Amino acid sequence: MAKYLTLEHLGQSAIITINHPPANLWSIASLQELAGMMSALQSDKSVRSVVITGAGDAFFCAGVDLNLFAAGSKQEAAALLDALAAAFAAVRNYSGVTVAAINGYALGGGLECALMCDYMVVERGARLGLPEARVGLLPAGGGCKRLADKVGVSWAKRMILGGEIVDAQKAYDIGLVEEIVDPGFAKIIAVSLAGKVANQAPLAVARARQLIEDGAKLSLEQHLQQGRAALLELVGGEEQLEGVAAFLGKRAPGWADED
Repeated sequence: MAKYLTLEHLGQSAIITINHPPANLWSIASLQELAGMMSALQSDKSVRSVVITGAGDAFFCAGVDLNLFAAGSKQEAAALLDALAAAFAAVRNYSGVTVAAINGYALGGGLECALMCDYMVVERGARLGLPEARVGLLPAGGGCKRLADKVGVSWAKRMILGGEIVDAQKAYDIGLVEEIVDPGFAKIIAVSLAGKVANQAPLAVARARQLIEDGAKLSLEQHLQQGRAALLELVGGEEQLEGVAAFLGKRAPGWADED
C-alpha cells in the first residue's frame, strides 16, 4: 500500500498524485513508490498513458527533503540518488505517454521528475526552477541535460547557475512547458492530452517514442537507419494491418494488447 503517492485510473490513463504534504517532497520511500507504480503500469496493457501531478494547489513537488542532506553523509546521499535515478528512469522509459500536470511549485527534483515526462501542462501561478546550488547542491536526477535539451544551454544556465525560478508564462515562452491552463485545470487538461494516445497504435507509439528519445544521440544517417528498421519491424504485423484496414474501411481500429 502506497503511503506517499496515490494511483487512480480514468479510461486508459493512470493518474499518479504525489501526496506528501506540505510540499510533496521526495524521500527514498516516495521515490521507491514511484518506481514501483511505473513498473506496474508498464506491465498493465490496459493503461496507455500516465499523468503525474501533486496533491493540493500549492505544490507539484518542491524537490528532495533536504533533511536527507543535513548530516552531509555521502552514503545517505548515494542511497537517495540511486532511488532518484530508478524512479525517474521508470518515468522516462515508460512506453506510453507521460504528462506532468504542474499545479504549483515544481522545484529541484520536482521539476526533474516533470522533465522526464513527454509533456508538461502548467497552471497559471505555478513556479518552476532548479535552485539546488543555493544550498550547495546541484541537479543530479537528469535535470541539467533535460532542461538544456528543452530550453537551450543559456536558459538552463540561468535557471541552474543563477537559480532563476520562472513563472508559467516564462516557462511557456522559453519552451519548457507545452501548455498553460487556469488554476485547477492542469490535471483535467493533462488527462485529455494523455488520453489521445489511445487512438494511436501501441507498438508504433513505443517505437516512435524511442526514435525521438534517441534522436539527440544519433547522426541523421544513424537516425534514418534506426527509423527504417523500426518501420520495417511494424510492416506486416497485426497492428499495422489493422490500422491500415481500419483507415481504408473508415472505421476505428481495434488495437490488440502490445506484446
